Amino acid sequence: MLKQIKLDWEGFQKNLRREGTPERVFFFEHGIAENIQEEIQKKYGVWDHLNPNADDYNYRKPIEIHKFLGLELMRVFPPNARMAGTKALDWEEESEGPIQSWKDFEEYPWPDPADADFSVLEYYEKNLPDNMRTFAVLDLWEVVRPLFGFENFCFKLFEDRELIEAVTKKVAEFDLAIIKSYCDFDNQGVIYLSDDLGYKSSTMIAPDDIRQLFMPWHKKMADLAHQKGKYFFFHSCGQMYDLMDEYIDFVGIDAKHSFEENILPVTEVKKRYGDRLSLLGGVDVDLLARGDEKAIRNKTREILDICVPGGGYFLGAGNWVTNYIPIENYMIMIEEGRNYI
Repeated sequence: MLKQIKLDWEGFQKNLRREGTPERVFFFEHGIAENIQEEIQKKYGVWDHLNPNADDYNYRKPIEIHKFLGLELMRVFPPNARMAGTKALDWEEESEGPIQSWKDFEEYPWPDPADADFSVLEYYEKNLPDNMRTFAVLDLWEVVRPLFGFENFCFKLFEDRELIEAVTKKVAEFDLAIIKSYCDFDNQGVIYLSDDLGYKSSTMIAPDDIRQLFMPWHKKMADLAHQKGKYFFFHSCGQMYDLMDEYIDFVGIDAKHSFEENILPVTEVKKRYGDRLSLLGGVDVDLLARGDEKAIRNKTREILDICVPGGGYFLGAGNWVTNYIPIENYMIMIEEGRNYI
């Protein structure tokens, strides 16, 4: 039997602010694949009490999944509120994107933030449980890069840096407008930036280029969130720790997500930055996908032993709860967290 816990937004915030070791483990997920949610329903029947013919059925389903898993924060996907660098978010042409010149920049069909549809937030503003909040993902570097194509972007750094600056400004201003709208909703508890700055051995471009081109805009986003009483979370995969101090002290991120065992395990990040930064997730996705029960339990306990003391840690997968993670493995991690304190 899975030990039940009560959602606690105040406790979530105290843990986020690192106000001492929490009385229980708190959880966070960047996202949960739809088939995983379906598997949870099949195994535990979390939607059985819902009326599938009700107009709000699809709004209620994720609430029940997140309540069952003990997640105070739930990701939402408002239409037209996230700029895409290419026509499809799941494919990127690395050599050339749609913007290769100033002419392309002028003719590009830039989306209008006024077209964003916030009806999902309007619903949750009235119907989300008191101890839950929502978040949605925004990107900057992850949009600018595919607009040029990574290869062409690198050339433009030297050949036409002003064009890169103009495109970055255009995307960042869209993001800031969306953030302003998000901040109007009480249920939107977190502004969440997702920019994968690194790969296995270094940042994807020179750290100084990130500092000059992207970090000032990231700071503007964080400042706006904080001015409106929201938290600012930062997701970045890869080896970007040369910039970590600046993201903490200059940008002002409240928490970081995405940790890879072969780059810097979450336990090591806790030792280096845990007194200044809260950490989200960190249980290796490959372990959750292919590990056995003993390995998952042992690793989860190891992470909790190191990361829970003092506060500022939220248990979850190192990245997405991907569609290839067996539900049994994922629930082993959840069970370890439920039973830890």
